[in-house]
Amino acid sequence: MSKLSMARVRHECRSWWRGLTSASRVLLSEGRDLSAFRPNGILLLLAMVSFAACGNPPSNSNNINFPYGMAVCSTASCNVSPSPPAGSTAKVQFAAVTSYGSRQILIFNGSAYDTTSGFLVSHSSLSPTATLYNSLQGPDGLLISSQGFTTANGTPCPAPVLYGADGIGNKIGIWCNFNPALTSNPGPTITIASNQFAAPEGMALDWVNASGTPLPAPILFVANPGSSNILAFDLSQIGGSGTVSLSPSGQLLPGTNGGLPFGQPANNTGLNGPAFVAFSNSKNTLFVSNTGNSQVNIYGNGYCVGVNLESSSKTGCASTNPNIPPTDWLSGANTYLSSPVGIRYYQGSLYVADFAANAVLIWDNLTTGGDIPPTRRLAGGNTGFNAIYALAIDDNPASPPGNIFYLTQVNSGNLLGYNNATTVSGNVAPTFTINVTNPTLSSGNGSGGGTTGYPGFP
Repeated sequence: MSKLSMARVRHECRSWWRGLTSASRVLLSEGRDLSAFRPNGILLLLAMVSFAACGNPPSNSNNINFPYGMAVCSTASCNVSPSPPAGSTAKVQFAAVTSYGSRQILIFNGSAYDTTSGFLVSHSSLSPTATLYNSLQGPDGLLISSQGFTTANGTPCPAPVLYGADGIGNKIGIWCNFNPALTSNPGPTITIASNQFAAPEGMALDWVNASGTPLPAPILFVANPGSSNILAFDLSQIGGSGTVSLSPSGQLLPGTNGGLPFGQPANNTGLNGPAFVAFSNSKNTLFVSNTGNSQVNIYGNGYCVGVNLESSSKTGCASTNPNIPPTDWLSGANTYLSSPVGIRYYQGSLYVADFAANAVLIWDNLTTGGDIPPTRRLAGGNTGFNAIYALAIDDNPASPPGNIFYLTQVNSGNLLGYNNATTVSGNVAPTFTINVTNPTLSSGNGSGGGTTGYPGFP
């Protein structure tokens, strides 16, 4: 099976496969017989047949379709980079959501606090103000930064910057100086191609070196679940616009077996199908939702992880070893972690969306790891959670309501929003429940065909 086919199967059967692995973990924890799951077991054989026959996502739905990624840009910090420098041009507010099944990135212009045209204010349904589908085959992870950068050869990438991972195309698109009011459906300003991509998904940016000094261009961390590893790219090394073939500046090797179609050698990193990453610039720490092992892995001195493949060791980095164990991790029954996916580090707190547990787990003032319970937990029937996946935070300090965090739901294909992200907890209903309706495209996606007005599938 080709790498492209493997990536396609993993994404399109992601929900099914994670449900199966979660069930097996439950059986193990209860001491039940797992003989059916052994290589000669009939259940495993049936599972493989079902997995192989999962098929393509539908292309004829008018609703959001498998929203695997979401990002929000406020006037504060766009959720990922440090506070914008003086004179930053990132003054627009917008949100982006991937619709994997229709091969689109949906753009929503405006602020969540705008009572007339802002994001999520309708509390019922919302149509994107613009749609990106040029060159996209399987968009999943998203990132927005209010901080631009300049490459080593002087090529600028002004803010705001939209980053999109293409899990089927195995590439990363970067839209520089992104205008959320666009109507022309532009392709990425820069496309990062690497033969090491295998269904890339979550992304995070490191803007500081080992001593905390700001970098002229960030290190881009990419969760690469198809190979059960983490890749890092020094964006200062981009040679210009267009498609660039960029070698990783750093990585974390695959840890344990990455799953049925992705067997990997065992390494010290402990990685097993990692889906998303988050980065704390203040702590220089990389957080990984290590989905396959029901853990969150924590790697200190994250900048050094991001450059450990460089030919010479960077100042402040004692090791260039990509095979290092986590500095710490969150793992065990008390954590409630089952299939962690979306992850964000915000104001000293770690937010984790757990796909199988249908819960948001929050560790406030996180200083250590281990089998420790979350400080706050959102779960229960009132939440209406139905396979939550991506997690984004709008840190606009406007009052009311203050901070908001958002979730995407894979099974129901809608979006949820909670006010007061820094305090919300318990079995409480979302402030927003939004059904997203896509505008009809005038033509199909050129890379996938299609005659219904939506990007088609071969």
